Amino acid sequence: MTSRSEKLETGVGAALACALVVACAVLMGVCALAQEARPPADIPAAANPPAASDPNSTARPGFVDSVGRWFEDGTTKLKSDLQGAQQSLDQLADQTRDAAKEATGAVMELPNARVVPVRERCVVAANGGPDCQAAAMTACRGKGFGTGKSLDTRSEQKCSARVLLKVRPPSDADCSTETFVTRALCQ
Repeated sequence: MTSRSEKLETGVGAALACALVVACAVLMGVCALAQEARPPADIPAAANPPAASDPNSTARPGFVDSVGRWFEDGTTKLKSDLQGAQQSLDQLADQTRDAAKEATGAVMELPNARVVPVRERCVVAANGGPDCQAAAMTACRGKGFGTGKSLDTRSEQKCSARVLLKVRPPSDADCSTETFVTRALCQ
């Protein structure tokens, strides 16, 4: 005995096979209709090949020719788009290379300039922000250089141990933000 699910699966499989056969038949019929039928008298003999196509004849391309032309046009457009993108990337690479050369040249022209790792706290300026330029100068002078400029900074929130041990989260009044110079260009 076959179960109900086996009968259902067999019926579905048969229906699918039938639908596939019908779809193939319809596709073949469409392709056949798309082709131009010519009477046997118009078909050139193998001994007499045509010298050139007749400009007055109206050649109607078939379905396969249309699809082939569609693919050809698509690949041509894709190729031209890719070439345009490649040219844009090449221009961007050239501009980036030129900018890097200029920046390297500017740093190399500085006499006795070095990038120095430091950790110098920035003091609070009159406007309330950190004064990291003064911190960089102090750090570079401490390393034996005359002047310095800040390259990198880092900000940290500093809270007292009492605030950190409390259950409630710290507020802005309980903690302060400190900024440090981490790298400086010293001369």
